[in-house]
Amino acid sequence: MNNPESGHSMKTKSMFLILAMLAGSAVLRAAETDAGPKGGRLLESRPLRAEFYVDADRKVGITFYNDALSPEAPGGQTVSVIAETGAGRVPLALEKTSTGFVSVDALPEGEPYRVVVQVRATPDARPQNFRIDLNLAKCGECQRAEYACTCEGH
Repeated sequence: MNNPESGHSMKTKSMFLILAMLAGSAVLRAAETDAGPKGGRLLESRPLRAEFYVDADRKVGITFYNDALSPEAPGGQTVSVIAETGAGRVPLALEKTSTGFVSVDALPEGEPYRVVVQVRATPDARPQNFRIDLNLAKCGECQRAEYACTCEGH
């Protein structure tokens, strides 16, 4: 026998399955690391996004961006960076630039180690902390430094 409701039920189940698959892929995309315009790692700070990167001289840079990833002046935001090496914690002095901050000195040798970046919307605001496992080796797939790798599974 042909039950007209069974076709409707099958369509409903199919729609739910498709919606679940779409929602699952959106969650996976959200878990991926976004690439920064300077080859670094994007940090979801607010009110502006920040990119953590290490330049050729091993100096740390933090550049702020709007939602369209155009560089923006940091305004009242403040940043601190601490390298947590095997020898201990090394705070890096930062100088303010027109779009963020850059470290006065180079990062200590001896990576991999953790770097803690603390961003505050204003000097007295609650901090946003970001822990980055600093590995400057190049990823074989995306050719970015491992700390900024955007490949699935990293």
